[in-house]
Amino acid sequence: MHMLIRVVSEAYDAEDATGIAHGLFEGVDAPLYPTFDYGTLMTDGGRWSESLPEIFREEGSARADSEIGNDLLEGAWVSTTRELARRMAVIRKGFEEYTDKELLESPRIKADVEPWNPLGPTRSEEEFIDSYSIDVRYAMYSVGEYAGPVYYLYNEYGTAIRSQAEYEQLLDEIATDDTGNDETSFYVTPVDVHY
Repeated sequence: MHMLIRVVSEAYDAEDATGIAHGLFEGVDAPLYPTFDYGTLMTDGGRWSESLPEIFREEGSARADSEIGNDLLEGAWVSTTRELARRMAVIRKGFEEYTDKELLESPRIKADVEPWNPLGPTRSEEEFIDSYSIDVRYAMYSVGEYAGPVYYLYNEYGTAIRSQAEYEQLLDEIATDDTGNDETSFYVTPVDVHY
């Protein structure tokens, strides 16, 4: 499966930010960040490159405090909160429908919840899958100390932004340009990842 994540990094310019995001997937340190199988930048023709503003096809990144950057950050956080809510709905439904014994001992316990689009930004109703069916135990694992298909926003170290507090702190740092270095700013880089 593929999804569109956003990597926020402190960088000198868009090229530097794009290089940082690239390094999470293909650099020397890539094995240290095994969250996803691989990632494709929009400059390399990622599957959503045509649906995003041209700056991402040309430079790969945009300043996080720009309108385009802010839209990407907000979209990533909305996607994360929706996905976490779906996983929590699966967990709730699982506890309502199954006994503890079934949950603990059955090979797979599925629960269906609201329609969703697993691939990324939805542009039309046809892109929705009718229902979201997932193993209840996997849903529990996904909302714990986990990175991957639940989280759409990552920092330059490959760590998922997991909570509202972390997200608000990031927005505050971007708004105040609090990088600790006068020569750098925050940039956001969309990456098509496979998991």
